[in-house]
Amino acid sequence: MNRMYKKFITSFKMQLKRRYLMLLKKETVASGLLRRRGECLGCGECCKSSFDCPFLYKSGNMLLCRIHDTKPEVCKTYPFNEQDVFPHTVGKCGYYFVDADEAASDQEKDPGESR
Repeated sequence: MNRMYKKFITSFKMQLKRRYLMLLKKETVASGLLRRRGECLGCGECCKSSFDCPFLYKSGNMLLCRIHDTKPEVCKTYPFNEQDVFPHTVGKCGYYFVDADEAASDQEKDPGESR
C-alpha cells in the first residue's frame, strides 16, 4: 500500500472516531482537553490529514485558517488526548498532555483557567 493512501485511510479512521467521541462521548473529549497543554504552532499538519483543508492559506512559514474565529469544534479541539494525534503530526504539534493528577493540581491553583 503506498504511503499517501495509508495516510489517508489512517487519518480518515481517526476522523470518524473523533466525530463519534465528540457527539456521543463528550466527557472523554472534555477530560482530555483538561490535560492538554501547549499551543498551536501553525504548521497546518493537522489540517492536511486526509486531504488539505480548503480554508488553509500560507502566511510566511505558517499555514493559517481563513475561518479561524468560526472554525468547527472538531478543529478547535484537536488534539483532545494522546490517542487523537494523527501519526503524521507526531513531533510537530505544539500540544502535549499532562497526567490527570497534574491537571487537577493546575485546576486547584487556578480554577478559572481554561484550556
